[in-house]
Formats: sequence, C-alpha cells, structure tokens
Amino acid sequence: MRLLRQRLVEFFRLPPGERLILVHAWWLFLVVELALRVLTFKRILALSQRLFAWKSSGPASAPAASVARLAWLVEVAGRYAPMRATCLEEALVLRWILGWRGIPAVLRIGVSREKGRLKAHAWLECQGQTILGPVETDGYLPLAAVEAGGGITA
Repeated sequence: MRLLRQRLVEFFRLPPGERLILVHAWWLFLVVELALRVLTFKRILALSQRLFAWKSSGPASAPAASVARLAWLVEVAGRYAPMRATCLEEALVLRWILGWRGIPAVLRIGVSREKGRLKAHAWLECQGQTILGPVETDGYLPLAAVEAGGGITA
C-alpha cells in the first residue's frame, strides 16, 4: 500500500500535460496489445499511417529534450501496462505519440544471435538518434525499417 501511495504522489508531481501523456500511453499499450493479437503487422502500420496522415504538415522536428521526455513517459507507462510491454509495443506506442505531434520517427526491427539463439528487437529513431531501445544497436542486424511515411524497407 505504501508503494502505491508513493507512486501516486510521484504521478501527481508530474506537470498536468505529462500526466495526460502517461495515461494516454498506458491506454495505447492496451490498444497495441489487442491490435498485435488480431491484426497483421502490415495492417497495424497501414492504420497508424491513416491516423497520422493529417499531421504530416506538422513540425518536422522537436527539441531533443521533449522527444526524450516522451520516450521516458512511454517507458514508465509500459512498466505499469496490464501486460508486460515488449520492445515492439513500446516502439509502436511512442511512434504513435510522436506521430500525433507531427514528429517523424523510424521504427527499426533487427535480429542478433546470442549463444546460438535468435533474438529480435525493435527500437525507435528520431533524426538519426536512437530514442527508445538500447543505445547500442550494433549487435542487431536490421531486418526492416518503417519510415515515418509508413513505408517498410528491408
């Protein structure tokens, strides 16, 4: 109970706009979880492209601090999502939040081999910088990139 009270105090110490983003991201984790269970990945990308098409005339960039803060808020929301958030879910949620703000981001999916096992990972880049996921993505062989316009490149 004490931990819950502490978390609530921390939540209410955030500026109102950040509280809203945090709650929004938490709900988006539910949507992404459901979407990944019932839709193909290509269909999810097509739907998200339609959602953000009207924002394409927005600002092409944002201050790094605000993008970094949005990434942090999404990571926090992912920790408290009903299901354990995966790297792909976190990347999709942040990409959607950035898309609504007109900030283009590239979703990258890569694989690596560790101790004979294949590992997959998703991360997000904005203006050439990794903003969500491990900073060191060198160990991953990129398989696909989903550009801001929705196109998939291999």
